[in-house]
Amino acid sequence: MTQPAKEPRPKPYGFAPEEPVYVSPAANCTTKLTKEKKQAVKTYIRDLGPELQKKYGKKPHYTPEQVRETALVSALSVDYMCWAYLLYCSQPVFHSIHSAAGEVCDYTAMREVVAGTFFGGNLGFDAIEVAATIASGSAEAIASTAGSAVGWLADVDWSGLLDWS
Repeated sequence: MTQPAKEPRPKPYGFAPEEPVYVSPAANCTTKLTKEKKQAVKTYIRDLGPELQKKYGKKPHYTPEQVRETALVSALSVDYMCWAYLLYCSQPVFHSIHSAAGEVCDYTAMREVVAGTFFGGNLGFDAIEVAATIASGSAEAIASTAGSAVGWLADVDWSGLLDWS
């Protein structure tokens, strides 16, 4: 008589393997802004930031999981997620998710491109502060009073970001 096969016993305190955070292919992180990439970055600034704040509150940085999940729920492009991580995650986290994925993306060069395209070249831009300004509805007022009184926010291309023509 044959014995029934024994079920393997689960290991106590076993953890499921952590799923790696999705990063864009390195080709999508190049600093040449194609029309599609520029549009994606614009929506990350204009739409993703306010959604992150609505969902998680205003924070200095968000986790890559929060950024990706919010982009998916908001039906934003995930083809250029590295740019969203650049905007909303800390620099060390940006580097760690890329090294874990075996990708090398140049944080500083990417930030320079975003600064040049959307923030008048101001490397001191803060995408989370821009998101708070958009979410509060005060972007138009700031844009109309652009000057030294509003600091670096005067460098924001509000009409380009918010499609004011």
